[in-house]
Amino acid sequence: MITNKDIKICSEQIFSYTSAYQVPFYGRERVISELMEKITNVSPAEAIIISQPLGIGKTFLVYHMINSKMLDISLKHPFLYVREIAENPSVMEQFPSDILIIDEIDIKTPYKKMIKGIELIGEFLDKSNKNAILIGDYSLRNEMITACLEHKNLISLFEGIDEDFFKGVLDMRFRHFLEDKYDFELESIMEPELIRYLVPDWMKNVNNFRSIFSVLQGIVSEMKYNSERVYLTVEQLQDFFHKDREYLFDDYQKRYYIELKQYIKTAYPNGNNIGEGF
Repeated sequence: MITNKDIKICSEQIFSYTSAYQVPFYGRERVISELMEKITNVSPAEAIIISQPLGIGKTFLVYHMINSKMLDISLKHPFLYVREIAENPSVMEQFPSDILIIDEIDIKTPYKKMIKGIELIGEFLDKSNKNAILIGDYSLRNEMITACLEHKNLISLFEGIDEDFFKGVLDMRFRHFLEDKYDFELESIMEPELIRYLVPDWMKNVNNFRSIFSVLQGIVSEMKYNSERVYLTVEQLQDFFHKDREYLFDDYQKRYYIELKQYIKTAYPNGNNIGEGF
């Protein structure tokens, strides 16, 4: 039996969404195959673009491929950052590989530095005939932003996070961090309806590990440290969000939030057709 105490001890590892902890890699066979094919057939000065929402696992994917020797890049210096390039372009010349890995081409980087960094990347690739893997959000799909990259190739098979994929990730992580202690089924730890709340199918292309796992860490942090059987529920999720919102909202925001929830419940019962926008 897995207890509240067991989960609280290792929740940051199980629900990790940063590189602070080493966690097992799950799935992504299609995008790995596509990326390897594009690298094998890459043209001089070409940039391979991984453009997906924040927190979906782009950087983790590339780390996994480097760690598994699919990419011949030193783990000591695996990444450059677009902000870093904008401030000091010479780091590209010092990168110890013919394929540059450049990350955080997204909203975490100030817009002007992102634009300047991409322009410098384009100039460097054209001059050196080296290649780059560019990792970022949907900014990289904007032709106005990437027009300076003369040769670019977009990765198209990056799977979204749906219920089956998420359950596979959770199952692997629980077994990795607790396998020596317990045999279990995921349904005995987490209410199935909770998983459907966390990764709704209609949002599978924008579901992301950063937001999902940060919520699960928050829920676990409020659980009691005891030897009772752990069971994560929708009710705990609702309690967490209620507490999380109360101290953040002023009176005006709170009224808006209540009215918005009521509108969504009325107009889109059970979330039907909400993916079309409102």
